[in-house]
Amino acid sequence: MGRRGGGVGVDVVVIGAVVAVGVVVAGLLNDAGREDYSAQIPGCDVVKPPAESRRINFAFAGSPSYDNPRYPWFSGPKATAMTAALEGALPEDAELEFAPPSQSLHFEPILDFGDATDLPDGINAEDFGGSTTAQGTLTRGETSGSLMVDVRRARSTVPPPCVAGELDRRSTLPDGTVIDSQEQARGLTRSVMAYLPDGTGMWVRAEGEESGQAPLTIEELTAIVTAPGLRVTALVPAGTPSPPEPCSVKEDEPATYEFDRATVDRLNRVLDDHWQRRPAGPATLDRPLGSLQLSDLDAGRSGVCEVLTVTTAESESRLHVAIAAEAPPRMDEPERPNGPHRSTETFPDGTVVERVEVAPSPAGGATGTETIRSVTVTKPSGVQIRVSSSAQAPADPLGIDELEAIATAPGLEL
Repeated sequence: MGRRGGGVGVDVVVIGAVVAVGVVVAGLLNDAGREDYSAQIPGCDVVKPPAESRRINFAFAGSPSYDNPRYPWFSGPKATAMTAALEGALPEDAELEFAPPSQSLHFEPILDFGDATDLPDGINAEDFGGSTTAQGTLTRGETSGSLMVDVRRARSTVPPPCVAGELDRRSTLPDGTVIDSQEQARGLTRSVMAYLPDGTGMWVRAEGEESGQAPLTIEELTAIVTAPGLRVTALVPAGTPSPPEPCSVKEDEPATYEFDRATVDRLNRVLDDHWQRRPAGPATLDRPLGSLQLSDLDAGRSGVCEVLTVTTAESESRLHVAIAAEAPPRMDEPERPNGPHRSTETFPDGTVVERVEVAPSPAGGATGTETIRSVTVTKPSGVQIRVSSSAQAPADPLGIDELEAIATAPGLEL
């Protein structure tokens, strides 16, 4: 994605690849020059010429976070509130494609490159980090395409000069918001850049599939960038939770079963009904038990999953639920001294239940001071439900019986 350099007279076109917890970056540095350009752009008093690109190569690493003190305007609850605001700004007839959260217009953690040094002249680390991005696929009738939204606190409330080829029109709204819009390839791609008076910088882009039109018009993109809930200064409603944690269903070979929205909604209702009917106890969850989402591993083709926090008066633990459409081959592992305690039971209908408990290791090792309990239920149909809980000693995770009750809840079938 290209980003203008906030009035410093450079453009940076970035090619990024996520490597482990960092990002390796290469790019093109454009020197915009100083002479006025004769081209006319509505709303621009001065138009600068398009810059000639020169290639540069550099690399540095950054890590994503919802709660970085370098960006106090952003947090997990803020991301959730922004996601709701974005959904509310979409046209009523625009349907979001069912996908994992990272592809469902959920605002992602901010990548921080603020400590990067020895960068080329004109390059600022904040050109690459400091923003949160949401992306997804929209369908409107016969039209389908992608939407990307990028939000940051701008380094300056003064918009950069107009550059020929980068925008078709600049508009100034009554509240002082400056809107730059551009349409390319006869509507295949449309984008809007907004500079808001509270310091919000926002960039949205809609792109159609193949030769089709982009799913949103310039006017609809403008409605997104002016939505009050997306501003960096917008207040977060009390009690807003953080986004769901990423999760995946690991298999040697991803299943071919496609989880649709109706199936996942049904499975979530089954889990919610089970939790409501369980005997009253001290455990509370940070979100409903029925919060399954598509696996991030392969866009949900391998299964659905969730990660929850369980709180009691004495301790806090983690709860992971995963449902796979096709169980991977099961391998018996021999018991080892100080190793996991395993037991397996086969029921008359062919259902196999495996129970595993890993105690804290006296010598530290891989498990350290963590206690892990899990129950894996594999049904004759091939559906596999795995429910596990973990906690750092002296906290105690949920018991095997509780985990098995969840994994065997009636209705967890495909």
